[in-house]
Amino acid sequence: MFALNLTCSDCGASYSMNQKTIVCEKCGGLLDVRYDSAEIMRRISKESFKGRGHSLWRYRELLPIRHDNCVVSLGEGVTPIQKTPRYGSLLKSSQISLKLDYLNPTGSFKDRGSTICVSHLKELNITEVMEDSSGNAGASLAAYCAAAEIKCTLYVPAAAPSEKLLQAKLYGADTKPIAGSRTDVAEAAENASRTTGTYYASHSLNPFFLEGMKTFAFEVAEDLDWKVPDHLIFPVGGGTLFLGAWKGFEELLHLGWIERLPKFHCVQSEACMPIVEAFRKGAMNVTPSQEGETIAGGIRIANPARGHQVLQVLRRSNGQAVAVSDQAIRQHQKDLAKNEGLFAEPTSCAALAGLEKLLNTRAIDPNESTVVAITGFGLKDSKNAAI
Repeated sequence: MFALNLTCSDCGASYSMNQKTIVCEKCGGLLDVRYDSAEIMRRISKESFKGRGHSLWRYRELLPIRHDNCVVSLGEGVTPIQKTPRYGSLLKSSQISLKLDYLNPTGSFKDRGSTICVSHLKELNITEVMEDSSGNAGASLAAYCAAAEIKCTLYVPAAAPSEKLLQAKLYGADTKPIAGSRTDVAEAAENASRTTGTYYASHSLNPFFLEGMKTFAFEVAEDLDWKVPDHLIFPVGGGTLFLGAWKGFEELLHLGWIERLPKFHCVQSEACMPIVEAFRKGAMNVTPSQEGETIAGGIRIANPARGHQVLQVLRRSNGQAVAVSDQAIRQHQKDLAKNEGLFAEPTSCAALAGLEKLLNTRAIDPNESTVVAITGFGLKDSKNAAI
């Protein structure tokens, strides 16, 4: 394990890996795991991963868990990248591929973060946690907590998809529905954590959750023979997959295993688009936006904690931020299912609707290679399915 410490991205304060804090105690800034890159380059190479097990733990040396006996895994990661010729023809592009992250154990990409986060909880000997979630993150955390014998309490929107709540309950989580906005749910969880002293395993803030997300980049690069696509497109709410993947590609570039970074694009719903609004204005920080109704509930976050980091990556990668309608989301969900036999939840299909916009505006050339993150399985939110 080559992780050195946790470092505040704002003030530079450093913390040991075994501290329980998830944000900087000095300034409230977000923390990142820092690695000994020189030692990684001395000890391993990209060829080291050949023949390893079929899970994201194949990248063990690049992850921040110290003890093998604390690893909590359900076989997550190593999801396929699939070409989509018939769907691509609708968009007049033959260079579209989808990374099917809904094939993770609980049906969503969140398992990448949960496996690292819960493994770290075991290292800290934490036996009880709480979290707020609109569905997928909570269901995922509940599953890994069940495997680790950690008690899990979830604060969820009262209107969250029943399939996701059912998952969490079956895994043994105590769910607490909260009326109001997604922001109200997060505030209720944070207040409860302060009152009870229970560890707050926030997927939006926890640096170890973000560490799991960078394996998305490792897999894309390895699957493409250590090359990278021209473009990557993500549906973005809190931005953990977007930012984790960027961190992963940056680490690979620093190690000399890839030659360049791809352009990163962010897609949000027109009903809730704080990052898109800030990007259009040229702002450095996100201002909380209206939290309107949308079928893409997974990205309905009015004030993302890592919004300023998403803006930084968009500009550093020369990417774009676009917003899409529910009508467009439904159409792409239907087109993908009918043409490719792939059933993605509405939040995932927001990225596909965004892809169409980016192609139409020539932000993406049809001949450029593009990978779209398909983050959740369609049966996770069947009531909003396009029929």
